[in-house]
Amino acid sequence: MIRRWLGGLVVLMCLAPVGYTVSLVAATPEEMIRRPFTCPGQSPKEAKDFQVLTVRKWAEGMVALYRGNCLDDRSIVKSREPKPQSMLSYRVVKRNGMEWNLMGSGSYFIRQTKKSENSKKLIEYGVGRSNVKDKRQYTVFYGEILEPNVAAVEVTFNNGKVLRDRGLDGMLLLVAPGATGICDVRALGVDNQILQRDELIPVNTTAVNNTCQPISGQL
Repeated sequence: MIRRWLGGLVVLMCLAPVGYTVSLVAATPEEMIRRPFTCPGQSPKEAKDFQVLTVRKWAEGMVALYRGNCLDDRSIVKSREPKPQSMLSYRVVKRNGMEWNLMGSGSYFIRQTKKSENSKKLIEYGVGRSNVKDKRQYTVFYGEILEPNVAAVEVTFNNGKVLRDRGLDGMLLLVAPGATGICDVRALGVDNQILQRDELIPVNTTAVNNTCQPISGQL
């Protein structure tokens, strides 16, 4: 799926890997996409067992989702021999003429929880945002579907935009230009019934483009 999508791109691309400040020119799209991300707080140490999970288009370019193993700072304190933890990471890339520039990235450690019939997690996700100083703001929703009864995930961003992801290969990845946060997340079944709904508080609740309303006020 990734190779098919990338095959149509024939331009040179530019990338500043996570943790680096100098852009590097990639000879091919594949080279840019497949560059491993660096572990948070451990730059320039690259994540182990690096995988490209999915690549999606967005309004101004492309966004990619990765999986890799990194040391969690909390485990370093608690254990003398910490083991790498699984992590999801994303990169948002924007096209600029014949080059592609890294706009931002983010990551989170995948939580290891015990599954039980009474408390199954349907989805797991993280929220990333552009730097507050950036003129062109965006918000990223990324994660994965954990249960097969979830047919899609719908996200309402705080600029009023509603985006849906059907979980290609079980992964979730959305970019909303102009948004600075997320209002709520809905895990949907095959008949669009709401299986789970999470109300989130945007970082900037006083922003001019903030349209979030409490769930109780929408019913």
